[in-house]
Amino acid sequence: MFSCIAYSQITDTLKAKRIIITTSLTDYLPTLKLNTINFNIGTECYLRNRKTLHCNIGLITSYGQASGWFSISSQSTQGFKVQVGGRHYLNKHKIFEPAISLFWPHILQYKSQTLQNTGYYVAVNSFYQWTTTDRQEIVLNNIDNNPFPNSAHYKENIYTVDRNAIGLSVLLGYQCVKKSGLTVDYSIGFGGQFVSSHSTNRIGTDTNWPNSEKEYPNKLFDSGTALVPNIIYQVRLGWAL
Repeated sequence: MFSCIAYSQITDTLKAKRIIITTSLTDYLPTLKLNTINFNIGTECYLRNRKTLHCNIGLITSYGQASGWFSISSQSTQGFKVQVGGRHYLNKHKIFEPAISLFWPHILQYKSQTLQNTGYYVAVNSFYQWTTTDRQEIVLNNIDNNPFPNSAHYKENIYTVDRNAIGLSVLLGYQCVKKSGLTVDYSIGFGGQFVSSHSTNRIGTDTNWPNSEKEYPNKLFDSGTALVPNIIYQVRLGWAL
């Protein structure tokens, strides 16, 4: 009984880092569909009882044109992404060893401080993302109504696609804070997202390329709506204050 009371007192009196500034390293990798990068910064604020509030904001831009088997053909993409969520730390600091073989970021999480906002946690994360994408289509410009148009009768047209996505996910993660303040945060999660898009200045029909390209099996990239899964895999690096 005395050992249980002593353990409880130690747990309850653990310190916490009130503010942690992070950035998601995985968001700097080029996305497969649009070849974009998300310059982002986030803040985790400690509340009480091993609960924290986390938010992240990022500016989305493209590395360049997107093309390929798995890409949506595009000239460039710009936009932003806002994330807000809450976390509850489970007071579990010992790393589950078998997970290292599947999730390599665990290697970076040894020898960290034992705090109220370190170790394993569960979280709920919501996000809103807006992007505008420039796309190119080749359309007929047959001014003289020639029934046999040649290449001179075609022109390039640049149109834009505005895309909105909103989602909610549940995550499991592990956060460590080194004595220096360096923070490594790793999480995986699953949820759903609602995606909608519409195009402006488009001349062709949905059966013409690239208008017929699909971002999901049941949704064209240029238009329509869809409810689809959302898988999260994040590695964050930051500093605790």
